[in-house]
Amino acid sequence: MPRTLYSPRLSDDVVRRLYLEGQRRRMPMTRLADQLLRDALAEIPSVASCPQVPRPAPRLRVVA
Repeated sequence: MPRTLYSPRLSDDVVRRLYLEGQRRRMPMTRLADQLLRDALAEIPSVASCPQVPRPAPRLRVVA
């Protein structure tokens, strides 16, 4: 059974900056956004004490 998850809309300027920073770091902007949010939330005491969802294993790209 599929789960329905909340998917927030990000501002266009935020998406643009995430995209450019992802390009600079050579990583997908979704992974960059996840990393930045996890790091920021870990700094908030009331949120840091909440159970964390395990990070998915990174996908490896096969280069031919």
